Amino acid sequence: MLNKEYKYYLFDLDRTLWDFETNSSKNISDLLNKYYPESFDQSLFLAKYTEINNHLWAQYEKGEIKKEYLRWARFHETFKEFGISNTESTIAFAKKYLDLMPSYTTLMPWAKEVLEILKSRGAHMAIITNGFKEVQYKKLANSNIINYFESIIISEELGVRKPSPCIFKKAMDSINGTKGATLMVGDDFTNDIEGAMIFGIDQFYYNLHSIPCEGRPTYESSDLRDLTVTQIPQ
Repeated sequence: MLNKEYKYYLFDLDRTLWDFETNSSKNISDLLNKYYPESFDQSLFLAKYTEINNHLWAQYEKGEIKKEYLRWARFHETFKEFGISNTESTIAFAKKYLDLMPSYTTLMPWAKEVLEILKSRGAHMAIITNGFKEVQYKKLANSNIINYFESIIISEELGVRKPSPCIFKKAMDSINGTKGATLMVGDDFTNDIEGAMIFGIDQFYYNLHSIPCEGRPTYESSDLRDLTVTQIPQ
């Protein structure tokens, strides 16, 4: 529930609107079934991949490794854990994963319904994401939510990643927003919420699993529908 009305919204994409975990897991499972049937326990593979991917993404977002390395190394390192160290095959697997990723279209609970309500109320909305440009546009289009947004800001195209204030300014300016009337909506506390705090706009921390955090976002909820309910303090 919000305590004021907002006219401008900046939305993160992965894990805020687009269900990354569900779509990624299904993609990997389908590829394993096709190329490595019954080779190993898929649940163990997915758990190890998630661990390695999160570690490498953190390095990528700090500028410590390049995008090209991240894309194949996360799979190469995972397959090595299961006794497969053929670089050529793991690079091919990684490419197929990215090629197919946008074809999986599960959204987070109530994401599309909330976007529809906000749009019907005249809200101006932009996407602000650190994801890869070659898949983010396709995710939005294939999931039938791209038309809700007037602007799509991808860090790779801008050359600046969240939580830099520069990318928030670019996103807000792209929809002619003002700081007092703009709300950032995201699931990543460091990149989305603290980044918005530093920039000086209100934040909606989408904390689906109610993970404790030490920060104090403007709003915190496990339900995106709270974005559509406003209760003005008396």
